[in-house]
Amino acid sequence: MVIMTGREAERNGIRDSRGRRIDYLRVSLTDRCSFRCLYCMPPEGAPYIPHAEILSYEELLHLCRIAASLGISRYKITGGEPLCRKDAVAFIRKLKTLPGVNSVSLTTNGALLAPLVPELAEAGVDGITVSLDAFTQETFSRVTRSDARLDDILHAMERSRNTGIGLKINMVPLKGINDAEIVPLTRYAMSKGCHIRFIELMPVGRGKDCAGILRVEVQAMLEKTFGPLTPFRERIGNGPAEYLRADGHCGGIGFIAPLSHVFCERCNRVRLTSAGFLKTCLHHEDGCDLKVLIRSGVSDAGLSSAIRNAIQTKPRTHNFAAQAVSGEETPFLMNHLGG
Repeated sequence: MVIMTGREAERNGIRDSRGRRIDYLRVSLTDRCSFRCLYCMPPEGAPYIPHAEILSYEELLHLCRIAASLGISRYKITGGEPLCRKDAVAFIRKLKTLPGVNSVSLTTNGALLAPLVPELAEAGVDGITVSLDAFTQETFSRVTRSDARLDDILHAMERSRNTGIGLKINMVPLKGINDAEIVPLTRYAMSKGCHIRFIELMPVGRGKDCAGILRVEVQAMLEKTFGPLTPFRERIGNGPAEYLRADGHCGGIGFIAPLSHVFCERCNRVRLTSAGFLKTCLHHEDGCDLKVLIRSGVSDAGLSSAIRNAIQTKPRTHNFAAQAVSGEETPFLMNHLGG
């Protein structure tokens, strides 16, 4: 197999059957997590995937090397909680060295982050996103259903900022649960000069049991406090977020709104689960079991072809609206798929 350089891979890239350029892979290291968030897992937790069924780091790096050769240049490390897996930082360090890999960032709940910040900085991580759905300990405990301390998460974020690592905050607004903390958390993010993103709750898995808040409502809350929000022209991150900014404040205010502002026509991502399934759309079963292939000794050319074929069949769009009408759903847990 011919390995393209980063510039060649970016220029040639890989496109699906609708011409969308796929250059972003979210890699789940584990389905394990120290939290039991309301919209993600049941309160008692869920059975974990047996260790033998999880891809080894060697297998993950092998598949990422092939993906990079196809023009997938940007990688997000997710879980579950990725830092629950031993040697996650060493994996990031190795991933950063692969030909064609231009960016490696991390999404974490922050509970295990603080002591690893120096190692992550040394490994060259390009950014850290902390999933933070509350700004008071009471709400934080209610959402995460954990005994973690909010102050520890904030400390880890501050330590990350002090190393110069780019920092973002992700918040999922939940009606009647954390809506009163949207403005305070935004004010905190802006005071630190970091970006905050609001993600509309998707009616999948445990999320269907919660009530989310749409972008228009969140934006109205913010504009009531901070004044009109205007477009943020600079490109931020790898994904579909649309960023605005408040006059006189640092940091962008992003919205990922798969329900009210469908962005499927410009989707650039696929997901590799910790169990080795290449999932081409969060809401559909389409994809390819790469673990079966790699463990059966399929050649690199065969793996490359399998990835290309899976991306070719990437669905046109999600189907949340039809699902809401029919009530039908293929059950899954987000910690099994990667955030």
